[in-house]
Amino acid sequence: MLTFVAALPIGCATPEPPPPANPFAGAWTTVERQQIAFRDDTVVLRPPDAAATVMAADSCDGEFRFDYARKSREALIALAPRQPDVTGKLTHLLLQPDYPVAELVCGEGNTTYVLLGQRDLVAIYRDRDIAGIERLSRL
Repeated sequence: MLTFVAALPIGCATPEPPPPANPFAGAWTTVERQQIAFRDDTVVLRPPDAAATVMAADSCDGEFRFDYARKSREALIALAPRQPDVTGKLTHLLLQPDYPVAELVCGEGNTTYVLLGQRDLVAIYRDRDIAGIERLSRL
């Protein structure tokens, strides 16, 4: 009987839940049919009718960084301070106080991918002082 009681706490222990899945994982596509796939440590770009490119230090002139994070709405809107048209689009698009983001630095360009929902993503591209945005949808 004592052996059974001693084993009881071990038998009642619940396993830890698995870590949450990466909400960016999977393939996304632009209107032009370019596909983007997120991995844990990089992004894979596949233009229509072309070979895939894994973004890495060797494909980014040695300058490469990729991270997942959260950013406030204000910080995201501030990514295009000298382009009121882009800032205006982001102001209308980003309504929540903060968002999950994937940030890619490649060469002199930066891209911040903002997860808007389960099936919607916006990419904010920046190259020095020039910014642009593009909508993507989950495949």
